[in-house]
Amino acid sequence: MNASAKSQFAKDEIIREGDGNQIIEAVVFTDQAYIKRQTQVPVQSGLNRLCVELQAFHVDHDSVQAVVHGRGEIISVQYKEIPVKDAPQKNVKKIEDEIKALKRQRRSLEKENEVLDKQKRFLDSVIDFGEKEVPKKIKTSFPKTDDLKTMLSFLEKNYKNFAKENERLSRRIEDMDDELAVLKMRLKQIRQPRQKFRKIIEVLFLGQEAHEIDLIVSYVVQNAFWEPVYKVDTPLDLSRLDLTMFACIRQQTGENWDNITLSVSNAIPLTGAALPNLDTWRVGFPKPGAPVAATMMVGAQAVIKKRSKAYDGDEDDLMAGGLSEPEAPFTQAEEIKLPLAFEYLLPQRTDIKSGGDETLLPLYTKEMTREFYIYTAPAIDPLCYLVCRAAPDSTLLAGRLNIYFGGRFVGSAALTEKQAGEDLLINLGAERGVKVRRSKMTDKVTETFFGLVDRMSVARTLVYRITVENLKDEAVRVRLTDRIPVSETDRIQIKGVETDPAPTEKEYLKREGVMLWDFEIPAKGTKAIEVRFGIKHPKNIKDILNN
Repeated sequence: MNASAKSQFAKDEIIREGDGNQIIEAVVFTDQAYIKRQTQVPVQSGLNRLCVELQAFHVDHDSVQAVVHGRGEIISVQYKEIPVKDAPQKNVKKIEDEIKALKRQRRSLEKENEVLDKQKRFLDSVIDFGEKEVPKKIKTSFPKTDDLKTMLSFLEKNYKNFAKENERLSRRIEDMDDELAVLKMRLKQIRQPRQKFRKIIEVLFLGQEAHEIDLIVSYVVQNAFWEPVYKVDTPLDLSRLDLTMFACIRQQTGENWDNITLSVSNAIPLTGAALPNLDTWRVGFPKPGAPVAATMMVGAQAVIKKRSKAYDGDEDDLMAGGLSEPEAPFTQAEEIKLPLAFEYLLPQRTDIKSGGDETLLPLYTKEMTREFYIYTAPAIDPLCYLVCRAAPDSTLLAGRLNIYFGGRFVGSAALTEKQAGEDLLINLGAERGVKVRRSKMTDKVTETFFGLVDRMSVARTLVYRITVENLKDEAVRVRLTDRIPVSETDRIQIKGVETDPAPTEKEYLKREGVMLWDFEIPAKGTKAIEVRFGIKHPKNIKDILNN
């Protein structure tokens, strides 16, 4: 800006990163973050131009806002990029300096290693000289025993020292190579191969008098996201089910978040302001034209740019092993219910560096309403599984679920976001105390199919028996699923379906032919289920039933 342009401002200042200009708050969404910066700056009476420097790589220009606590008026707030010669990101410069320092240290270590090798070669030459034939005119008398002992002791001690020092230097060089690799990877992640800019938020403030103001700017950045990770734990006596939700946070924004107030939100950023508009559903013969895949691609390319609008706004039992204190719980975040989402405010101030590292922070632990039972589907799996059915709430999102039974890790599963009418089912592992067997008792070929003779077809009657045995000393509840074949053509017919006992639910989960039995087996007891049906199919079709 030239001198004539500057003269219109009572104060014109760039407030650089770190010079009282720092990030104080971040709200992390699933694909971006809302950032607040704060600084204190003196202003003059009249028009002040205050430029708050940013380090972020990708800023949503439309999201920029400013709040001033002071006597005067805000004239305008806007995001700008000013071309500069060198990269303004302090993170880049800091990492480049660290790489240079490590390379200098590595060269020093290599020189130490070279000196060590020369000293070792000198000792080797002394030994080699003793093994060579010496001319008579320079021969001397054989060394005395004490002199030999002193020489051997000297050689042994120095060789040990050389070996120890060589190992230390080699290990340190390897460590430095690992550190250099990490720093180079981090530098590659945060360096921008494009024109260099100084990024600022420009605030024009009309001050009533000379005084100091508090200036807060906010903006939305990309390359920051979080995803939930869950830990579910139930004791061996199945007396409770505790679910702990963690936030796994990663950010590569170009800015370090140091000692900030951190929140995570499950709000879904808008993809345009228009509501979905349902059109008429027309049915007819397909018309020649662009393939469906091509039509979908055109629609995908027309999606409006994403924007974001952020809101302002014990176990009583002692541990085994003789420990006298109860287990310490995870810290709890404050849950804030917003009109459209949930937000979790972390109780402690947090540091998260820009890079590829993950930060895992606990949000809450709650006891879930639960129901335990044995589940089995013997038509496809001969095992029985201990399952916990829980009632999820609106705070659960899709994420990784780590399962602990009796304090021991038993496996991981994918937790999908709850749909209407769905329960949260947690597989706690195979239950060896309950056995199931499914056997084909009858596969009888007949000449007629319910009184009808068809020489081109085969009529068969099949009977399957399912036996469930409880080997445990207490009663168990079992939910068992089985199925009958469903025809997709009139050339294959299924008739005469009989079950004993009748299923608790037919068309289980709205799946045709799938049935559910829900029953209790007493201790050391058994339960038998029979499924009978008839099938007619053409003689030339083999292996029509695959189970």
